[in-house]
Amino acid sequence: MGAASFLKVVATNFDVLAGPIVTLAYPLYASIQAIESKSPVDDQQWLTYWVFYSMITLFELTFAKLIE
Repeated sequence: MGAASFLKVVATNFDVLAGPIVTLAYPLYASIQAIESKSPVDDQQWLTYWVFYSMITLFELTFAKLIE
């Protein structure tokens, strides 16, 4: 019953879970892979992603009341 309940919760809340997976989990994995590679180009790409993501998050948190 435990695994079935867990899967039901995951299926019900998939839309809530998909966002963090797409915006955090995959970029984190790709960033680690980029750091371990020898090419500086992919490092710069993922650093740009994280700076942009941080700026959007800070903007969203700062102006949350206005956005709502």
